[in-house]
Amino acid sequence: MYRTLCAVASILAIVCLVAPVVDAAPGFSAKDVDGPTAFDFDGFVTVLLGGTPTTVPAAAMGRFVADGDGSITDGVRTLVAGGAAIRQTFTCSYTVNPDGTGSARCTVITEGFPNSVETFDFVIVERKKEAFFTSTTAGSTIRGRTKRQQ
Repeated sequence: MYRTLCAVASILAIVCLVAPVVDAAPGFSAKDVDGPTAFDFDGFVTVLLGGTPTTVPAAAMGRFVADGDGSITDGVRTLVAGGAAIRQTFTCSYTVNPDGTGSARCTVITEGFPNSVETFDFVIVERKKEAFFTSTTAGSTIRGRTKRQQ
């Protein structure tokens, strides 16, 4: 009886020690980027003006839908670069690391122009609600944030 009681007490002690550790750090995943999301950003982009690369101020706002499985669809944005407004659509693929950082690769479509590719790094602020991001595309210095649409 004494051995059984000691064994049960030992098992309970181990369970009590391990359970908080398991619950404390579940990690992030692609499921933490999910649903309709609004965003804005600002910074600078390099454009060709008369064949010469020129850095101009840029800002944008828009929305997208993330599927929680690594894809972004229905992306739309209004980009203002150097004072010119451009309406664009986009789709992306994204990955999320366990620490909440991640990256996205987007194909941007501007009517009348060839498609372009833009890349971003991000960090999740609150699961499925908010993130900060920065462009990793050569020639752009962009930072922004996303917020879940309600």
